[in-house]
Amino acid sequence: MSLHLTVSHSIIDGKSRRITHLTDGSDTKEIFHDFDRLLSWSDSTLLDGHVLIILLYAMSRGQTLYVHGTLSNGIVRNLEELQLAWQLWKPSIYKKIQVIPDRIIDARRIRNDNTIAAFSGGVDGTFTALRHTALLPDPIRYPLTDVLMVHGFDVLVNNHDHFNQLYNRVLPILNELGLAIRVVRTNSKEELQLDWTDVFGLQLAGCLHMMSDEFQYCLIGSGEPYDLLLFPWGSTPATDYLMSGDQMTVIHDGAAFSRTAKIAELLAVPTACKTLKVCWMGQHQGENCGVCEKCVRTRLNFHAAGMVSPPCFDTALDVSLIRELAILNMPQLAELQSIVDYAERRGIRADWLTLLKIRLAKGITNYEPNVIKGWIIALLDRLGLKDLARTLWRRIKHAVC
Repeated sequence: MSLHLTVSHSIIDGKSRRITHLTDGSDTKEIFHDFDRLLSWSDSTLLDGHVLIILLYAMSRGQTLYVHGTLSNGIVRNLEELQLAWQLWKPSIYKKIQVIPDRIIDARRIRNDNTIAAFSGGVDGTFTALRHTALLPDPIRYPLTDVLMVHGFDVLVNNHDHFNQLYNRVLPILNELGLAIRVVRTNSKEELQLDWTDVFGLQLAGCLHMMSDEFQYCLIGSGEPYDLLLFPWGSTPATDYLMSGDQMTVIHDGAAFSRTAKIAELLAVPTACKTLKVCWMGQHQGENCGVCEKCVRTRLNFHAAGMVSPPCFDTALDVSLIRELAILNMPQLAELQSIVDYAERRGIRADWLTLLKIRLAKGITNYEPNVIKGWIIALLDRLGLKDLARTLWRRIKHAVC
């Protein structure tokens, strides 16, 4: 058994649509990417990004991947090492596979340093945008001109209203920084149904690669800092560079800063503090719900940095939420511990800090959400209720958190 990847390109209302067709001979998955503009396309267009998006899916099946198109020599080399990393991290799930393209070319060429960054409105993306437009001196910063927002990751692919509200929410800070916004809409997250903590970096890099005709560099904002790196995780300084190809170099940006340290830098930019959107579990996907783990954690980041009432939240923090905070994995636990460490270095003494220490002593929440998710989605998918399955899962997560 093997997998075959082909990509088709069409133009709808003057804008590009690409569909990645992934088939094993009996079943076909179709992953679309709808762009807000016309992208160049030819028989020699590199499919580096399309392969990154489905790499872990193919590895989870352990099947040889035939790519009917062109890959760059750089991505072929990097895929070898990237696969070895994931095989070591999760050997029971991911198996190293052969990736066999129709053509491999040396696509290196002398170009300018045009740079684009991944952006969702969150802390990491906002910090990276600020860093490479204002904080770093000219010789050091990448010449960032554009950001890419992906509709289908934090906001469900068919939820157009909430994505439009998110777009309008973040527009002021991007305008202030002089950055243009690009948008791509995709069903890749829903169609592939992989552990998002594993694949989010590959998904972002894959989307960014599709713009490699215009940009030499893409920036992906760091999650964990260098002194708190945890593996396996979907985006790390140890492996993000391996998502680079001949025409697109992936830069893991900002890992010298903890999340609280990033927010401390954002305090000097009122617009950034207002437009931040960190929530992905609330019913309204264009806003911050204020009560889920991510929202509470961000509020505590602000508290530790010295701002008690950040304007990106509509209400003040209810400290009782800290007691029952759902901590689902080690990165969340490490992030919360870093808040304690940051606050204590600043000499902060407060009720919220005491409550957070008590909560951290209890450790990770004692249930496995992905098992529950699997049961729900498998059952409802069999009943032909795939969209209901995902909506229900979001509401369960919101209620738990």
